Amino acid sequence: MHTVTIEIPDELSKEEISLSIAKHLYEKDLVSAEQAAKLAGVEGKEFIENELAKDRAEAWSRFRNRTAEDALQEQIKRQGYTGLNKEEMDRLRDELDIQEPLELLLSQLTK
Repeated sequence: MHTVTIEIPDELSKEEISLSIAKHLYEKDLVSAEQAAKLAGVEGKEFIENELAKDRAEAWSRFRNRTAEDALQEQIKRQGYTGLNKEEMDRLRDELDIQEPLELLLSQLTK
């Protein structure tokens, strides 16, 4: 067993931090429910499993109530999307030197 020392802000309790770390390790399958309960300083694996169920219910509630715009913004943030660089696209277009008319190219997409 390893010992780790961390400093936590005064507004967070040792119990909150321990429970959060224990739940995270359990969710990642790095420790058993019993080990997570012991790490969190709580009695019984049921407590950890109940805490996880509560977290999942809260996450589902947030997920269910979000709008399509919220989902899009989350995806943009998660992927680090920065948008289209028009100058780069123009450079690539010119570099490809496409000679065919746009109508012909589009018609080939539907074949």
